[in-house]
Amino acid sequence: MSNAKPKKIKPKNAKPKSIFLAVVILSIVIVCYVFSTMQRNYRTYEAKSNSLLIFPKSVKFGGEILPGEVFRNMETARFERDRDLIAEIKKVIAQKETPSEIFKNDLSGKVNIAPTLNNMFRLDNSEELQTLRDAASKEAEWNISSETLEQLSEILDRFEEKRLTIRNALNRSNTCFYFLFEQDEEFGEIVDVQAADYLEDYLLLEEYTIAKALRDGRIEDALDSLVYIFRIAQLTSEIAVPAVRSSAALIRLRAVDVMQTIVLDPKFNKRYLNGLYEMLREQLEYWTPDRAVWVADRASGLKTYHRILQYGPEAALTPAEIDDLEKRDLLMFVVRKQKKRKKEKNNTTANDNNNTDNNEIKETILLKNDFLHTHVADEIFYLKSMQKVIDECPKPYYQRLAVLNEINNEVLDRMDKKPEPVIAEILLRGIVQSMRLHAQDRAGCEIAFLAMSISLGKQTVTSLTTNPFSEEKYGINEMEDTENPENKFIQVSSPDNRQPFRVPDYRTK
Repeated sequence: MSNAKPKKIKPKNAKPKSIFLAVVILSIVIVCYVFSTMQRNYRTYEAKSNSLLIFPKSVKFGGEILPGEVFRNMETARFERDRDLIAEIKKVIAQKETPSEIFKNDLSGKVNIAPTLNNMFRLDNSEELQTLRDAASKEAEWNISSETLEQLSEILDRFEEKRLTIRNALNRSNTCFYFLFEQDEEFGEIVDVQAADYLEDYLLLEEYTIAKALRDGRIEDALDSLVYIFRIAQLTSEIAVPAVRSSAALIRLRAVDVMQTIVLDPKFNKRYLNGLYEMLREQLEYWTPDRAVWVADRASGLKTYHRILQYGPEAALTPAEIDDLEKRDLLMFVVRKQKKRKKEKNNTTANDNNNTDNNEIKETILLKNDFLHTHVADEIFYLKSMQKVIDECPKPYYQRLAVLNEINNEVLDRMDKKPEPVIAEILLRGIVQSMRLHAQDRAGCEIAFLAMSISLGKQTVTSLTTNPFSEEKYGINEMEDTENPENKFIQVSSPDNRQPFRVPDYRTK
């Protein structure tokens, strides 16, 4: 075999000038990236070092001296220099609707039911729970058959302790549904509302309890369960965050469907209707104003912008939102090494022992559009849009649509243009759908309350005669039972295609 060394072959198209130019361009890109990262890291360091333990008592912001506390949960905002952005943030501060005002870690003597819901359902993704979900009534005309109850009796018995534990928490007069505050080692304080995801599981258990009570002729037990469902819906809706408020709307709408079945039960009577009337009156009297929902959403949006600046997108956006940005090629992933956390060191496996430097490989997620600079236009657009949304809240849902559509069209018009409002688009999407659901929630309670008011001969509240969806009034009809003409009903309907609500007519009884 020959020992001759192979000849070095030069690429055919090698051009020194082209290579030099490519190296220069690459060097410029690297320098710009490093400079941008250093700016972000410095800004993050300043925010972190002054955020919790050494938070300043006062901050000079837009020519004024403001309490440092107003910047809690949006720490990087106090370093802003853009006059327009400062003006928008100052409006929020003047309204006392900053994240520090909305996300207060203070229950003032109340007891939070959120940990109870987490404890009951967070680790319970059992097949049995899924079986209960699959077998539950899916129709608007709610019903769970005796055969279904018989088939599921053993499973329901095993879930009875969970249902009673939540009931016991709801029995306390100082119970509330509130945020959970957790301290993450990497991303600082995190506000958790995951407990809202388990409201439907609790509703499910009470639905089966109501079905059993109606089967056995125990109407008062069925009403008792219904009251607990409405109570947890009311407590949850008070937190005002749109996603949580939507969870409350869904279970309350379902509760109205269940209530329809109860009031038409042969054992139901006027005394029970009086009780339901008072319960709904309280729900409507203490209804969470729509403005509070979108004020909280704006505070959450402010927090999102400045958590991205402080920690990166993964600290502020959901996995689905991260995936969406990745598909649009708006993210870059930078591999880095990070010291293992103490908890992880203690759980080191045999395979990990080969990693002598006790480091783990992590990815830092960054927005490609140099968010340190482009967030200014993005955030200004978001805050101005949200102010329009908030200003529309005193109006009925149908009167807001023109402004909401205008905002959506402006978002679409700005997409794929520089600078693109990437985060604003994420935060503003879904507002119309959420508002519609919240209006449906209100209308569902109003039609039931209106029917009860007429049946009981109560003075009708004038504001309830017009529904949130159009200028058209609720439809009110007197009906007869075709099988028994002596039985008469009051039925109230809504033009939004919700099920009408019907109650026995007790005016002459």
